[in-house]
Amino acid sequence: MDDERGLFGNDLQRRLQAATLAAASEYRDTPGAVFAARMAGTDEPEKFGWDRIESILRKEGAITFRMIPTDQCAQIEQRLSEFGCTITWWDVFDGSADEISAACAHILNRPREEFFQIEPSAFDDYAFFERAQAFMAESGVAPYPTQVLSGEFGPAALAVLSKPDDGSIAATAFSYFPYNRYSTHSKTAWAGLVAVNENLRGQGLGVYVNALVLKRAVEELGAERVQEFARTSNVASCRMIEHCGLSLQSEVRSGIAQPAEAASFTR
Repeated sequence: MDDERGLFGNDLQRRLQAATLAAASEYRDTPGAVFAARMAGTDEPEKFGWDRIESILRKEGAITFRMIPTDQCAQIEQRLSEFGCTITWWDVFDGSADEISAACAHILNRPREEFFQIEPSAFDDYAFFERAQAFMAESGVAPYPTQVLSGEFGPAALAVLSKPDDGSIAATAFSYFPYNRYSTHSKTAWAGLVAVNENLRGQGLGVYVNALVLKRAVEELGAERVQEFARTSNVASCRMIEHCGLSLQSEVRSGIAQPAEAASFTR
């Protein structure tokens, strides 16, 4: 694999993506590791190892913590502060396959005929994926590398909606399996990368494209559950996620750790 091809974003984002793809086999077979696509990840820090976490932060500059019990968040913040890092937390929303199927069927029963889905011509249709990545980035969403979006690194579902009048991208969403066989969440898919053209917001398009991906996650990829992350302050995202059959799980949180002086990785 070309070390640069398929990567997208600023220097830090591309460097993290390259490191994560290179370590994909390790993360898929290490207790406590999460294949988070755009950076290293862990859902059980003690099993993954704090020496490894510190090394990744010093070498790569970011790591994601997934599904951390809320009562352990303060302890993790303290450990991170010992080597000059902080963490930004997101709320976790989760739903069962049945809950999601029912909610998304209701949404998708009203087709958005003014938009149509576009698909890549092949796994290595880099031009297609680069268009989707650029659209996500313009919306403030840090994109995933092509190799993950395309399904090359495991089952995945990408929805890209286009406007028929000019062929421009109107909205995107994505889902895949980040957790390995050692995790209690191994059958749970993650969904996100929801982006909507700024001129089309407020029309329910985010809910619609999210529902497309969630439906595929449970019906085509076989996810038993699906989770999404959002900041509580992002009311629109929270409502979109809940409308698609997921509920807030207040007992867990997920976040991204970075050096204290670093800018926020994604919105």
